[in-house]
Amino acid sequence: MQSPVESPPAPPTPPTPQAARRKLVRGIFAAPAIMTVCSGSAFAASSSLRCLSNQVVNNPTTMPVTTALDSWLRVQLWSTGDGSKKSPYLYYVSGADLQTWKRPSTSVYLGSSQWQLFNINTNSSGVQVGAPSGAVRCSQYAAIRFDANGNVVGVGTGAAGSTALPGTCWTSFATTL
Repeated sequence: MQSPVESPPAPPTPPTPQAARRKLVRGIFAAPAIMTVCSGSAFAASSSLRCLSNQVVNNPTTMPVTTALDSWLRVQLWSTGDGSKKSPYLYYVSGADLQTWKRPSTSVYLGSSQWQLFNINTNSSGVQVGAPSGAVRCSQYAAIRFDANGNVVGVGTGAAGSTALPGTCWTSFATTL
């Protein structure tokens, strides 16, 4: 009896790129591994600080007082008086209102119980005062000034090393501690 002739086995077909990737991925996850993943919030915070620092160094900005909120970080002013010669309007910044922009490890130039006179015509802060009697929120908003570290350093016009800040730089931060 004759044995049948066996044909040699067919050469293996080369794996497709998709099969090679699947094999690689299966191999990677087959061995135990310890991986460190960067916190998304830490990355976002560093990104915002970079934006703030670039704004202070490259494009320090002063924004005028406005009667409507816009894309800049602003604080609503308080006022007293009725606008007459005898009782002209006086405007104030409340330290309590500025505290909402405080971040961990930063400071605000006014304490939460302090008040400061504000001149809407010159867009500048005045002296610190006690709580104004009869003050009410008004429809005037002043830009908040920050330094490169995120400290609230003023309202309106300011010294070198500080800037008004667009909201786009601040979106990664929560408004509470």
